[in-house]
Amino acid sequence: MAWNNNQWVKFLEGYCKGKNQIQDEYVRKVAYRLGTAPLDIKFPWQLEILSKFESKENHKLIILTGTAGDGKTKLCRDIVEALDGDEFDESAWNENSYFSTEERTVVKDFSELKNEKTRVIQELITILDSQVVPKPILIAVNDGILVEEIENFINSTLVDAEKVSARKLKEIIEDKINLGFSQCEGQEVINLINLSKLNAKDNISLIFNAILNNPGWEQCDGCEGKTEKKCAIFNKFQLLKNTPHITENLSHIILLLQLNNEHFTIRELLNLATNTLLASIPKPKALRITESELSASTLNCSVMSKIGHPEEFNSESTIEVGFWGMNLGAHKMHYNRPFSELNKLGFGELSTNYWDTLLKNKDKRNFSIPLDSNHSLFEGKQISGTDSNNELWDAIIRRSRIQLYCYQNNDSNAYHLQRYSNFRSYLESVYNALNSDSKADDVKTISMIILSLNRAFHGRYISEFSGQDRLFVPEKGQGSITPISIFHGEDIRERDIFIEKIENDMSLSGARVEPVLILYIDHDKKVKVSLTVELFEYLSQVSRGAPPNTTDPRLYKKLLILRSKISTLIRENRRTEMYSIHNGDFKQVILEV
Repeated sequence: MAWNNNQWVKFLEGYCKGKNQIQDEYVRKVAYRLGTAPLDIKFPWQLEILSKFESKENHKLIILTGTAGDGKTKLCRDIVEALDGDEFDESAWNENSYFSTEERTVVKDFSELKNEKTRVIQELITILDSQVVPKPILIAVNDGILVEEIENFINSTLVDAEKVSARKLKEIIEDKINLGFSQCEGQEVINLINLSKLNAKDNISLIFNAILNNPGWEQCDGCEGKTEKKCAIFNKFQLLKNTPHITENLSHIILLLQLNNEHFTIRELLNLATNTLLASIPKPKALRITESELSASTLNCSVMSKIGHPEEFNSESTIEVGFWGMNLGAHKMHYNRPFSELNKLGFGELSTNYWDTLLKNKDKRNFSIPLDSNHSLFEGKQISGTDSNNELWDAIIRRSRIQLYCYQNNDSNAYHLQRYSNFRSYLESVYNALNSDSKADDVKTISMIILSLNRAFHGRYISEFSGQDRLFVPEKGQGSITPISIFHGEDIRERDIFIEKIENDMSLSGARVEPVLILYIDHDKKVKVSLTVELFEYLSQVSRGAPPNTTDPRLYKKLLILRSKISTLIRENRRTEMYSIHNGDFKQVILEV
């Protein structure tokens, strides 16, 4: 029996390479050369955009925006191909970026246009002025580029009416990119879809699903590596295919980072998913558990067929190696996206007694992990006379903890293995609630936030009895380090504090949820702050008695700005009771009339 040379695996390896290798035109050329089909990922939002664009009764102007790698060019192509059917011209599509007829206009990449840029902007201005879309128009453009070109147009045009309309167009587009909506008159005809606002968790789940269910894996039939379980690639494919909760656990890490305002492009997620399957072994020696050496960072059929000790190699080439980028080296792990963001979470470095007990006692858990084969180390704390404090011991402990997270199935303590241990509480009380409703109104969560902000704003311990039903606002300019906090009787009641989500004027299924904490000062005055996982973690810790301080400059600045905004917007001519803190309770000391 011999090893097969699966061209599908070779095609997937291209996604593990540099950014240029994941551009749509290049991917299709490689797939054609290898005799395989490119990935066909069924994004639900893609079908919705197609239905909006192909409507014959109601023509739409749709602007697709986002960062590089969000899939704008591919989406344009798929829409045009779906509309044209057999008449779609692949060569013409690859050679041009601007397609305009009496029936429709399509711009697959606005940044590549030259003389046509002015024509496109003038077409947008005409539509805004007339409020009529004469034909379907689809424009793909990166964040900021369209705004920049409109500004250039404003500075260059000699027609005053065009300047006025162009400024209005620019304001509408800026609002829709930054806020998700615009309140400018006539904005309804400008439909802007920001692909950066899509749910990366759903996207990576769909990418994994498309890879694992691709018929290309059938080319492994009859291969020695598959039959004798020697192939690390096929073993990982089979593991993810048969135990879907592992990919679900991995996708929740992406969700956590997204809820910390990290955005992952389709290109980055493709890189991440394919590297998970095709990674070889950890490049840093400190993360290796065997003496295996391999210069190749990714695997293909040819590389696998030359491995001398497949059993030992397979125990080293496991799921976490690719997902955390261990095969790429320490520098890329910590400085190259998307792996740099994953490694900031501290997986493997953080743990609890609960998890370390499960790690050392296999009989206390209902699942096994690949590194259980080294379980004797946990009993004798040594192997071949090596001290338990060496790099080998550290590698086994760290990677075993990561494997525990990957292989566990809905364990309520799963998120204690990384720095945001209250993420499950965040999911249950904030994220899941906002998935089904416009507000998250869990009373305990709101009370926890109020208590924590009181402690943070005043720099001291404040009791639960008086500090969780209203937010007491310090006098503007008063620092939290004041020995005795005295502040006017201004407060925000619990009933005026909500957790809501940002609403976009053109929402799609698959749009990500962005929680926002809103404090209503008055019926027409409110303060908003993004309720990230990072902020929620800090507030949760402070509510349980942790000191209300932080070494994170970003979080410190966020809290400082929040306090300043609240103090500034507090209404004038309100009651002026004076309060002080005594034994952790607010005490009224004087009433000025």
